[in-house]
Amino acid sequence: MNCFDCASQSHSTQAVAVCADCGAALCHDHARVSPHWLTRTAVINRTVNVEPPARMIRCSVCQTAHDAVPATHVGATG
Repeated sequence: MNCFDCASQSHSTQAVAVCADCGAALCHDHARVSPHWLTRTAVINRTVNVEPPARMIRCSVCQTAHDAVPATHVGATG
């Protein structure tokens, strides 16, 4: 399997990961790795983070969308 982003730039690079959101194949250069905090339920339904955090691998498009500030007027017409 080849990297989707490299293929769109007419390169052929072997994929090493898959985007957790859109499923695109990614090479090492195009993969964005961030921590993903898993939780578990403790006594009295208290949620606690599990350490260490897991990995979340996303493509640059999905990572940018994940990090974006929410729009306040989506779909508003004038």
